[in-house]
Amino acid sequence: MKIVNNKKIILAITDDFKIRCSIEDNLKYLGFEVTAIIPEVTEKFEYRNFKEWALNFIRKNLFRDKEYKKTLRQNFEREVLLKKLSKADYTLTIRADRFEDDFIHKLLKCSPKNYSYQWDGLKRYERIIKLVPYFTKFYVFDKTDLSQKNKTYPTTNFYFDCYPHLLENRNPKYDITFIGSYDNRIEKLIPICESLYNKGYKLNIFLFCPDEREPNSYPFLKHSRTPFSYYEYLKIISDTKCIMDLHHESIHNGLSFRSFEALGYNKKLLTTNLSVKDYDFYNPQNVFFLQKTNNLSKMDEFLNSDYKEIDPVIKNKYSFTNWIKYILEIDGHTPIEIP
Repeated sequence: MKIVNNKKIILAITDDFKIRCSIEDNLKYLGFEVTAIIPEVTEKFEYRNFKEWALNFIRKNLFRDKEYKKTLRQNFEREVLLKKLSKADYTLTIRADRFEDDFIHKLLKCSPKNYSYQWDGLKRYERIIKLVPYFTKFYVFDKTDLSQKNKTYPTTNFYFDCYPHLLENRNPKYDITFIGSYDNRIEKLIPICESLYNKGYKLNIFLFCPDEREPNSYPFLKHSRTPFSYYEYLKIISDTKCIMDLHHESIHNGLSFRSFEALGYNKKLLTTNLSVKDYDFYNPQNVFFLQKTNNLSKMDEFLNSDYKEIDPVIKNKYSFTNWIKYILEIDGHTPIEIP
C-alpha cells in the first residue's frame, strides 16, 4: 500500500534488536526509498595511509600511547557515516543521542524536512535536550517530556502493518508470552509466572542475559546471551494468545511497543502499566492489569473470553502507516495524542 512514490528518506537509527529492519520494511512497503544509517559502524577499520600506520606504531610501542589509534578509529567511523549522507526528501532520526553532534548537523543539511523521535524518556539521556531545537519537529511518547512548549510534539509507539501474514495464526501454541531483558523487573516477573504456571497456563517466557548473570532455573523460563531480532520476536508473539508487558516505571511513563503489538496483532495484553486505560483502544475484555498476584484468580475468565475487535479507525491510527504520515506531516493522517 503505497502512500508515496519513491520519496527518499534517510533513517538514522540505533540498531537495537534490529527493529531498524522492520522500520525499513514498512517504509519500503509504503513506497519510500530508504537509506538506513546506524551509529554502530560495521566496516573494518583501515589506516588511510602509511604515515598513520607508522605514527601509530611508534606511539604505541615507544610511548605506550593507545589513544592515537582510538582517535583514528573514531575519525574513521565518523567518515563512514558521513559518506552515506545524500540529498533526501525527509530525514528521520530515532535516538538522536546515539549520534555525534557533527553527524547530526550534516544530516540536517540533507533535507529541508528533518524529524526526530525519542522512544526513551528525555531525562534518561540528558544530551538529547540540546538537540531538540535543531529538528523540524521532535516527537516524544512520554507525556512528561511535552513540558518543553513548542519544542516537543506528542506521538506514541506503533505496530507494523506490513506483515499481514502474522495475523494468520488462529490456533496459538502459548497462552502467555513475555520476552525481555534480565533486569530488576524479574522481581515482578517470577512470582506472576509461578502463579500462572501453577494454574496450568502455557507460558513462553524468555530473558536475555548478556553477561554472566542468569536467573534461577524455572520450568517456564528460558534464557539466552543474544536477543532475537524484532521480526523474529513478532513471529514468536504471533503464536500466543496474550502478550505480557512489565512497565519500566523508573525509565518512562509512556506505553511500550507491547501495547501496540497486542492491538495490531489482535492479542490480549497483560500489563502493569495502568495508563493503558486512558487510550481510546482500551477494552477491559482485551487488557488485564497485573497489579498483584492475588488478582490472578480472575485470569481464567479473562483468558477464556474472546478478543474484542477494536474499531478499525482507532486501530489504524496506531499503525506504522498512519504514524509515519503523522510524523512526516503527510496529508491524510490521523493526529496522534498522548492522553
